[in-house]
Amino acid sequence: MSDEIELKLLLAPAQLAKLNRLPLVRSLATGRARRAQLDSTYFDTPDFALRDGDMALRVRRIGERRVQTLKMAPQTAARFAEDAGPSAQAGMQHYLEFEAEVPGDLPELDRIEHTGLQAWFADTGLMERLEPVFTTAIERRTLPLRMADTEIELAMDVGEIRARGRGEPIAEAELELKWGQPTRLFELAMMLAQELPVRLGGPTKAARGYALYAGAQPTPSKGEKPSLTPGMSVSEAFAAVMRCNLDHMRTNEDAVFVGADPEGVHQHRVAVRRARAALSVFKPAMHAAAHALLAEELRWLQRELGPARDLDVFREDTVAPLLRRLPSEPSLPALDRTVEEARRAAYARAHAALEDPRYARLLLRLELFLAEGTWKQPGEGGQAGPADAPIGELAAALLDKRQRQLRKIHRKARSGDEAALHAVRIAAKKLRYAGEFFRNLYGRKATKAYLAAVADIQETLGAVNDAVVGHRLLDELEPKLAKSGEDPRLAVGIVMGWQAARIEDDLKRFEAVWHAWRKTRPFWQAGAKR
Repeated sequence: MSDEIELKLLLAPAQLAKLNRLPLVRSLATGRARRAQLDSTYFDTPDFALRDGDMALRVRRIGERRVQTLKMAPQTAARFAEDAGPSAQAGMQHYLEFEAEVPGDLPELDRIEHTGLQAWFADTGLMERLEPVFTTAIERRTLPLRMADTEIELAMDVGEIRARGRGEPIAEAELELKWGQPTRLFELAMMLAQELPVRLGGPTKAARGYALYAGAQPTPSKGEKPSLTPGMSVSEAFAAVMRCNLDHMRTNEDAVFVGADPEGVHQHRVAVRRARAALSVFKPAMHAAAHALLAEELRWLQRELGPARDLDVFREDTVAPLLRRLPSEPSLPALDRTVEEARRAAYARAHAALEDPRYARLLLRLELFLAEGTWKQPGEGGQAGPADAPIGELAAALLDKRQRQLRKIHRKARSGDEAALHAVRIAAKKLRYAGEFFRNLYGRKATKAYLAAVADIQETLGAVNDAVVGHRLLDELEPKLAKSGEDPRLAVGIVMGWQAARIEDDLKRFEAVWHAWRKTRPFWQAGAKR
């Protein structure tokens, strides 16, 4: 068994060809680049027992040799009483490999020397049911690198995955830790992202192969909520919250690129919003420079994704219903075409942001901060810093503050002014995000009731939010709409009237929702779980 810890970077083939010629890479190289043709066949059972068991089995042809490899994550190996091996930093790909030479192109599982796995193979009749699923053909160049106290192998892969007559190109670089400090992989990747337009890699070749075999398209993911415990420090809680936000962003990248479901860009933007909310929540424990850097980069990312989401919502919740209700109104189809044109441009902008090395550097910087703890504000005079305090202290004080802010903003919004009501919605959203971060520190029943009441405030003011965004979009779209030959004032007037009616509807319910929230006991004031 061997242990594989690596970080994957995606590049266009032309950029990948430049990688090993970079002065940075040449300065770190400790040997010459080697080339190899790697042709692999991946095997599984008809019911995908290996895939569903979080494993991947391949036989690779390397010249005249045939090498069989079974890969699994450390947590999978633990099910078979196998040592998980050395730990890797979160954000890296970490696998255990069972490798053996075989005489032919078919796997021979009896060559895997592991009692627990052999028992599972026998119980499931795995060997007798294996069949080819997909193949990969890769030309690989490898280069050994030394970075301070760490040795890294740079592998540059160009090729293709094939399954059921379909093909998908591969162009990626893998930074594999041979020995030393795992965080050096993040550091090197950040330096490479300064030189070339890279993206941080996601699914493994095996995962991509299975998806290609199934003809599956990327689907949006709502992400996991952080699971905090009362015994955590502020530092541990921040890491757990930001890890969920990072994973939420990463799992929606492909759905944004495909663009078939507006939920993809929505969920990616939700992840960014939650990350920004976490920075606000944990700011008292953060080093000022780290907070400023992350805040600026996340603000940039949200700005780039915002137009695509705003136009999706405007088209689905305003333009489409109006087209159904007023099918003979000639100004509305022109508005719809203008919105769709702007939407395509907005999606191109979102794609460009996720392909921008600035995004890759943001992800890598976050990974480094979490791995090294350099985001924390140090204590004074050798004392513990605020990041070392129990999370319950920060949670209760922060939630009290957010609740007071919501009440104060509500008092200013009694005039019914749209901008003031929009501010109430934003304050409710900030309180809800903070409550969701900390919900596991308190009793589930009280937490659920309170957060549902806050969510009702936010949802009831949804039309106000749509109107604020819609007015801005109409201002931007009006010159383009005028070029269509229709009088833009008519479409604008119809939209404004529609939104005014929706706001009036929402406001009729709002005060009842507000009073229901006021009667709900703040869960953090009842004390944390023991």
